[in-house]
Amino acid sequence: MPNSIPVLMIDDNEDDIVLLRERLAELPDGPYELSSEVDADNAIARVKQTNPAVIFLDYRLSTTTGLEVIREMRKLGLLQPVIVLTGQGDEYLAAEITRAGANAYLVKDDITTTRLPETIEYVLDEARKSAPDRAERSETLARLDNLTPRENEVLDEIVNGLTNKQIAAKMHRSIETIKVHRAHIMSKLMAESTADLVRRVTNAASVADRFLNISFLGRLVCESCRMLVTSRGGCVLS
Repeated sequence: MPNSIPVLMIDDNEDDIVLLRERLAELPDGPYELSSEVDADNAIARVKQTNPAVIFLDYRLSTTTGLEVIREMRKLGLLQPVIVLTGQGDEYLAAEITRAGANAYLVKDDITTTRLPETIEYVLDEARKSAPDRAERSETLARLDNLTPRENEVLDEIVNGLTNKQIAAKMHRSIETIKVHRAHIMSKLMAESTADLVRRVTNAASVADRFLNISFLGRLVCESCRMLVTSRGGCVLS
């Protein structure tokens, strides 16, 4: 289908898939080309195969949860926008979905309302705006895998704001050793400065569930929640 918007729905309920396909066909912003996956175990492979512009993911799957699928996606650097479909909506559920790395959620009853095109438009617009940032996040996640366990320890302390001297004392290593680890980390992550290093890591953390301490966790979740519920009045955790 030329110039179509590829959409993937991961849901083990065939009736929900049929309903979404019918609704997408009615929307004027398309055409949308919907593919589906009913087996949660094949979800990640299907995302890689289809590379959809947006993913609809059921919150409750027969063998796992939608949140586990999202977490695995983000850890693998799969950053496509995800709309989680739920049976109900509340602030606690919104926070849980956001922490997992979803971009929005939609109550299934709202598939037949204007909330469906509004949510699709929102996540696609955010994806276009954040495309360069998402590319950097994906690259950073891949580079983080190249760090040694010791370098990961040093990196966590750098992000937590400790100096070389403080890290050396905490890890019972010499300052020179910590400087060497820091240099390797900077090189592997291609960071131009400590500030750039922290920015890259915290940006990657927001989609990979690699939260390094509670202060970063609170800030990242809050930013995501504002994105998630913009039309509903702000951060669900405030």
